Amino acid sequence: MKKLLSLALISGVSFGSMAQDKKFQIGLVTGTTINWTKVQTTKIEKNGFGNDFIIGIGGNYMFNENVGLAMGLQFDMGNFTLNYGNDASTDLGEVYYAYEDTDILQYKSDDGGVQDLAAGDTTALAFQLLERTYKTKYITIPVFLKFQTSMLGKFRYYGKFGARMSILGSVRMDDLGRESTYWVTSQSFTTNAPTVQKTMTDLKPVGLKKELSPFKMGIGVYGGAEWNFTGNTFLYMEAGFNYGVIPQLFPQSGNMADKVETSAGSGTFTYSNLDIKNNPQHMVEVKLGLLF
Repeated sequence: MKKLLSLALISGVSFGSMAQDKKFQIGLVTGTTINWTKVQTTKIEKNGFGNDFIIGIGGNYMFNENVGLAMGLQFDMGNFTLNYGNDASTDLGEVYYAYEDTDILQYKSDDGGVQDLAAGDTTALAFQLLERTYKTKYITIPVFLKFQTSMLGKFRYYGKFGARMSILGSVRMDDLGRESTYWVTSQSFTTNAPTVQKTMTDLKPVGLKKELSPFKMGIGVYGGAEWNFTGNTFLYMEAGFNYGVIPQLFPQSGNMADKVETSAGSGTFTYSNLDIKNNPQHMVEVKLGLLF
């Protein structure tokens, strides 16, 4: 009996050591982010903070006991809001688009204005945009170098440095603004009722440009801890900051027109595709996961 107990104890310790020394681990992860757009133009304003819900898989491949590679595949579902007009301030201009049902039509200032209108149309439904909430879905691939301590009892601690790369899956928009009219002959926009606001929901842009860049990336620094609570299974929690290095929005819109008065008080206007330049997204991310 004593021999059996000794053998079981030795086997358990050996198995635990093997689990803790595994080179490859994979498991499930979930989490959330707080994100904000680093606005670097006078054409838009940040409106509060956005957030994402995260779910996916994550894993580690360790080169040795303390250094390895942390990767994963995540689905990020979130939202954020920007101001394109502001009645309380003259800092922002007037931004318009034409639409049909839930489709935001393409606009090309150097090629006939609003695109895809039916032959013979003299006007089109339009909207003066004040505030837009982007509802996004991204596929994210984080790739980080991981630096971890040896086991300290049931725990080990780590830091990570690397890149968080995201591919845009889909986007829908909820817009606040005013009903307007697009005049085909003059290629101009006018607001129908300047004092009346309304909300448009679940809009989608027509064309390849979806207002958001198809790819975004941030450089991130994270810290976390893993708890070996049973066998070769670890529960971990981590938090980090990602500094956006690629514009989150297209620098030049493919659907929105920027209305600019040629000179103060002249009453004449020019229209061009809205140009917002480089505006990356920064975020703080918190994740909880299991590794096997």
